Amino acid sequence: MAQLDSVVTDDTLPPLLDEPWRPIDPRYCWVLRIVVFIYFFIICLAGVVFAWLGDPVVLPVIGYLLGGVGTLGLFLFFVWAPRRVRHTQYLLREKDVHIRMGFWWHSTTSAGNNRVQHTEVTQGPIERWFGLSKLVVYTAGGGQSDVKIPGLPTDTAHRLKNYLTQQVVAEELLDAAE
Repeated sequence: MAQLDSVVTDDTLPPLLDEPWRPIDPRYCWVLRIVVFIYFFIICLAGVVFAWLGDPVVLPVIGYLLGGVGTLGLFLFFVWAPRRVRHTQYLLREKDVHIRMGFWWHSTTSAGNNRVQHTEVTQGPIERWFGLSKLVVYTAGGGQSDVKIPGLPTDTAHRLKNYLTQQVVAEELLDAAE
C-alpha cells in the first residue's frame, strides 16, 4: 500500500533549540591554545631566522609582520579559543546526531543514523595529554556532512561511538526484516 507524502510545515518540525545540548569539555580550550601557540611560535621563529639572515632593509617589514602575527596569536589564544569551546555543543538523539559550533559564523551539522557509514575516535598527542578525544561520524553524504565532535573525554567518546554503532546496526536489522 502506498503511503501519502504529507506536507511538513515549520510548526510541525521538532525544535532543536529546546533539546538538551551538551557542551564539550572545557579543557579543550587548552588544547586549542597549545595548538595556536605552537603554530605561531613556529611562524615567529621562521620570521626571526629570516630577519637574521636577510637584508637589513627588510627588517622593519619583518618587524611589522611579526607584530601583526603576534597580535593575531594573542587574539586567538585569549578570545577565539574560549569562545570556540563555549559555542561547541553536541546533541545525540535516538535517530540522529548533531554538532553546532562557531565563533563568528555558527553552523549546525546533523546526520541521521541511517546515513552513518562508520564512526571513529581520534586523539592527537595534545588531546591525549588532557584525556580528550574527537568522535568522527562519517556519513554517506561526504566530508561536509560528517559530524566531528571534538573535546570529549575519551571514555565518553567511546561510549558515544558504541551507542551510535548499536543504533545503526539495529536500524539495519529493522530495515532487513521489513
